[in-house]
Amino acid sequence: MVSVVIHSNPNLANQRETADWLQQGFKRHGIAADITADKYAAADVHVVQGPWYCYKEWMPKSATHRVLWLNRCFYGHSRFDISLGWLRPDGTRDFRNDGATVGKGTLPELRPRKSAGRCAVIFADYGLDMYEAVEQAKLTYQSVFFRPHPAQEQDTRAMTLRGPLEAVWSLADVAIGHSSTVLVEAEINGLQVVSSDPTHVVHHDGDREAWLNRLSWAQWNHGELMNGDFWSHLQ
Repeated sequence: MVSVVIHSNPNLANQRETADWLQQGFKRHGIAADITADKYAAADVHVVQGPWYCYKEWMPKSATHRVLWLNRCFYGHSRFDISLGWLRPDGTRDFRNDGATVGKGTLPELRPRKSAGRCAVIFADYGLDMYEAVEQAKLTYQSVFFRPHPAQEQDTRAMTLRGPLEAVWSLADVAIGHSSTVLVEAEINGLQVVSSDPTHVVHHDGDREAWLNRLSWAQWNHGELMNGDFWSHLQ
């Protein structure tokens, strides 16, 4: 029988909660998954959570080990929805969704694509200096605003936008960023999205509905985790 360890930071309540959901899901398949704070515990399958705890240790090892990486959701509820896929050494994930033609779960409504290109918002990634991106955007768009990362302030000499994202979707025509998941929300809300990260899931061939159908198989809600639905799909 396959052995599974769920690496979990005991100091983070969200990781403890999610680890418990996963453990219940594996149990539905007859697998007694162990939850451990040990970053190096041995197993056939490893589950790592978030971009910090265990991620750096297991990203290069994913070339020779089976590693599932759990991270924040692309849309939906920030607590009860997560994204999950097989980790690759370059940091991307295989969600086993390439051939998906029908969406899973409750999909968000795709708002009409905006055709104007007058106003752009630059979204910051944590630890990434967005000053140059703002300056480049000023050469193209009539108005440029900056949306800082919640945990990091930056001075970009652009007007800073705070408050609800819904106001940003109403104001802006274009969303610019790197790897932030907020670009997925921008795409769903009809903005023209520019991502400097070639591996970002927001990139697609122009068929937004087909893109969203595939993306739905990249994330799972807490009920699907506890039911083991994720393992039926990913294994």
